[in-house]
Amino acid sequence: MSEVALERVAQITARIGRILLTHGADTRHTQGTLTEVARALGHTVQVVVTADALLITAGADAQFQTTTAHVLGGMTVDMGTLIALQHVIDAICDGSLALPLIDARLDGVERATPQHSAWCMAVGVAITAGSLARLFGAEWSVVAAAFVAGLFSALLRRVLGRYPLNAVAVVFITALLSGLCSILVLHGCFGGVSPVLCLTAAGMILVPGVPLINGVRDLVSGHPGNGLARIGGGSMTVLVIGFAVFLAAAVAGDSLPIDSGPGALPLGYDMLFAATAAAGYALFFNVPWRLLWVCMLCGVASHGVRTLLQQHGFDLAIASLLGAFAAGVVALIVGLRLRVPAVAFAFPGIVALVPGSYGFRASVGSLELMSQGANSTLPLIATTTSLVITTVIVSAAIAVGLLLALAVQPKRPSTES
Repeated sequence: MSEVALERVAQITARIGRILLTHGADTRHTQGTLTEVARALGHTVQVVVTADALLITAGADAQFQTTTAHVLGGMTVDMGTLIALQHVIDAICDGSLALPLIDARLDGVERATPQHSAWCMAVGVAITAGSLARLFGAEWSVVAAAFVAGLFSALLRRVLGRYPLNAVAVVFITALLSGLCSILVLHGCFGGVSPVLCLTAAGMILVPGVPLINGVRDLVSGHPGNGLARIGGGSMTVLVIGFAVFLAAAVAGDSLPIDSGPGALPLGYDMLFAATAAAGYALFFNVPWRLLWVCMLCGVASHGVRTLLQQHGFDLAIASLLGAFAAGVVALIVGLRLRVPAVAFAFPGIVALVPGSYGFRASVGSLELMSQGANSTLPLIATTTSLVITTVIVSAAIAVGLLLALAVQPKRPSTES
């Protein structure tokens, strides 16, 4: 592809960067991709990513062009968009996409109809909620309640998304009402069953696992500002979820003990429900049907490896790191073969590893500490502190495991100007 005007290069790279960042890409991946695209177009670029904007400077010395992308609003996770965008990036770098057609192809990526309908995504969330409850060792009545709560949660978030509400407010309302829904289902159909694991699963599906993992990846890869912004936003969301579910339990007259952690399943069942949880996340993340099996394979690899290692005495953090690494390797191998970004498979496969139940219980414990003040007991203080530390370390371990797996990728041959 012949050399392109600096202004055009800045516009194209800025647009691609905005799409990447708003649909689940981390800072390092975005910078590397934009550098590659600009090189294919005959120029170099400097890419600066902040928590709310993208700055592109194309060219060098006396001749350069600077473009600022639109402010990055609430970030979503749409792997279908990332996959479609990767095909456009491949065509640009291979020189097979004519310059006048680039904007049209990018228009198609941004305006494309989602791979799955709203009902399909809602069922995917419900399947994930039920699968997570089962992974926690819940009985089938709790799994059924979690499924209903997940379905209600997904549909409610879609309805609330039509109104100009703050994202945190949407999460709070959704967590509160879906928590109450799960308790009503349990009390109405299965009297006497504890709602703890159901509420944990209902809260887990709202935990922003991808932003939290990307935040740690940004910190590790030398982008502390963006990393702290993602982690801060994700942590605030987890705290809001914990408060909402705690309030739901209080309204229903149920206690929510923070020391009631998830149970365990035999390895075979663990891998089965890890696969269904990954499939549900994949539907919600808009992964195409034809690639759903890869996400399930990543889920089996990640959760299966972690469970197997824990059964052999490994620490949760180490087991989580190796589980994420296994999922990353699977995603990388298949992604290279299919020319699809590995993160499209890895994220749905590892989100079930995210210690959302620990973070959720840590937030509940923090609320109890706030309520009791100086009268807080030592066991409550110790348990809450342990949950906070576990959440932080395990989240970091998952991010590092994935980072290690995806660190070495073959470079595309340089395109001649």
